[in-house]
Amino acid sequence: MNLTDKIYNDETAARKHLEGIRWVDGVACPHCGGVDNIKPTVMKNKPTAKNPNPKPVKGYYHCGDCRKRFTVRTGTVYERSHIPLHKWVLATHLLCASKKGMSAHQLHRMIGVTYKSAWFMFHRIREAMMDGNPGPMGGNGKSVQADETYFGNKAEKVTVKTDGTPFLKSGKAANKRAVVGLVSEGKARMFHV
Repeated sequence: MNLTDKIYNDETAARKHLEGIRWVDGVACPHCGGVDNIKPTVMKNKPTAKNPNPKPVKGYYHCGDCRKRFTVRTGTVYERSHIPLHKWVLATHLLCASKKGMSAHQLHRMIGVTYKSAWFMFHRIREAMMDGNPGPMGGNGKSVQADETYFGNKAEKVTVKTDGTPFLKSGKAANKRAVVGLVSEGKARMFHV
């Protein structure tokens, strides 16, 4: 990874990079799926007192079939966000490339966004990485590793009874939850029992 690459520092380069990934065979409308009547268009922001002559915004397309405008962000986790696209690309790469994960505070320091924005970005990126339709694990003779643990507030002098439930020596139940984790071929699932 080269952090000085243009896709991590320039909005236009990041947009072109994502367009190349998303639309390999040509631009397609995310609203209606049309590919024939699409033309690039330039948007202009409304003039304000502070900015009487706004700059044109590139990267918009107009679909002649459904008459809607769209960008490469439309229909993705980057949609409806005021964070520049090159920062989204960098955050996505950092989250995917870090071995042990990354905190939102670390991201906020690295790419120069607020903590709230970094938290928002990580939640959207993680949501996009989720498998929406997971199948059963361990099919076709594949091995599955399972382990359990107890999660919760630290209790003093915890012992585990033979049935697997944690108890304090005084006989009161510890405030812990049993969690089971399954791992098979790089995929993991965890759930409360």
